Amino acid sequence: MNNSIVSDKSVSFLRLILAVNFNAAVIFMLIVSVLTAMGNPLFFDDYGDLYGPMDNNLRLMLIYLCVTELGVYSFCRYSDNYRAMMVMGLFLLLLIISIEFYGVINEVAVDENYRWFFLYLGLSHLAYGALPTVNKV
Repeated sequence: MNNSIVSDKSVSFLRLILAVNFNAAVIFMLIVSVLTAMGNPLFFDDYGDLYGPMDNNLRLMLIYLCVTELGVYSFCRYSDNYRAMMVMGLFLLLLIISIEFYGVINEVAVDENYRWFFLYLGLSHLAYGALPTVNKV
């Protein structure tokens, strides 16, 4: 009986931590995207190697990512099905590889902070998408 109470409290605490972390990750992504789109180098360095049509590709990608995130988040809240967050998390983790590939193909240096940014976002989304599984424990 006592183990059940402790277990319920720890599961509730884990659910709270995952939800707070996810919401912080979404807010962080929105702030980073807006600041980066405005040209602020606070989070990502602008090496100046990009020119012409490639000049704003990474900035524009972050704006598209924010719009996609808002759409997926709205869908999950409306349908009360958070499994789409796991798919979004996998997509964000795959963006790490995509950005590295982008830099290699275009022979430009891409800020290493993108890797850490997408790793945090991807893992946060995966954990939040797994939240219904934690509810069943």
